[in-house]
Amino acid sequence: MKGYLQNTTYLGQQINDFNCFDKLPDYLKDFLSRQNGFIALEGGFHVRGCVLTPEWHSLGHAWFGALKLSDLFDHLTPYDIPIAQDGFGDQYLIRDGQIIRLLSETGDVDFLEIDFNTFMELVQTDPVGVLNVENMGRFGLKPGQLLSVMPPFCINTDSDRTIKPIDAEERIRFLSAFSRQIGLLPDGTTVKIETE
Repeated sequence: MKGYLQNTTYLGQQINDFNCFDKLPDYLKDFLSRQNGFIALEGGFHVRGCVLTPEWHSLGHAWFGALKLSDLFDHLTPYDIPIAQDGFGDQYLIRDGQIIRLLSETGDVDFLEIDFNTFMELVQTDPVGVLNVENMGRFGLKPGQLLSVMPPFCINTDSDRTIKPIDAEERIRFLSAFSRQIGLLPDGTTVKIETE
């Protein structure tokens, strides 16, 4: 695990959510038994763990708890295991033993056609190619935060984008609402984003 723990900012504590742990396939149980999740690559990659707290690190919270991702994003199912996310809030889930990537701004799903262990090997050997993690250190992400992007990347704009750390759950809930609002719009639609 040394390779993909570069620039680690958080290591998960001991497993204490056995309700979640017991639902996992054996290969994930084995992985999380060795290291119960972590945040690496200067905040650019977060593998969730089987913990009750903090909630932002809790796999159970995102899988079947109050932040149940399958309730927030239409193309996910309750059987998708939300094992990881990148620093912008794109989610990496396991469906039928394969990694899928939720493009959280649009709610679309990419089928990566690789298993979890292969995915982790790719993250280790080519993090910039696999994840959107280039220059993550300049943002100062702390554990429990994700990067907010305004206007979102999926919007074609001439405006400068503002990128700043915010609470992870706030970011995920914004992405859920945003993806649902734009989901039925045809390409080329003019969108006005109101911020507080």
